[in-house]
Amino acid sequence: MKNMGGMRKLGLVATMGTAFALAGCSNGEEASETPTEAAADEDAENASEQSGPIEYVKDIGLLEDGFGETLNARLAAFHEESGHEIRIAVILTTDDQDIEEKAAEMIVSNGISDNGALILIAAADEHIGIVPASGTAAALDAEFTDATEAAMAAKFDAGAITDGFNGAVDAIITRLSN
Repeated sequence: MKNMGGMRKLGLVATMGTAFALAGCSNGEEASETPTEAAADEDAENASEQSGPIEYVKDIGLLEDGFGETLNARLAAFHEESGHEIRIAVILTTDDQDIEEKAAEMIVSNGISDNGALILIAAADEHIGIVPASGTAAALDAEFTDATEAAMAAKFDAGAITDGFNGAVDAIITRLSN
């Protein structure tokens, strides 16, 4: 579990404000749901979407315009080429749950294959977790994930969000390709 550091807190607070403003512009039905109900609805929606194209990157507004789509296309191509499924989820908070436990739950609830991994960012909590599914646990061991999370956090602290994501994805792809 890595903390993204205090230097990014103001930028993340602004991002969260944007996410809340966008949520406030909805039809109002979602605004009345509790976070638990919204998460359950999202899990059900994710399960029903599994038959369609996979959304490899889910973001609350942290990524630069267009970067999420570029990253999604890159991860889709890697999945098709290698059979390894890397997904990225940027959420607001884990609600005090350990980031790695939350990521493990999301791997199951989102139907990520045994040959996959999840990069989970909890923006308000300032936590990063890279969690492998069972089939990639040996390649993406604790030493590797800790080092990759630390490198990602350093990029985030420097304000280089895109570089942080690209660096983590590059490292995971390299590791899984060997």
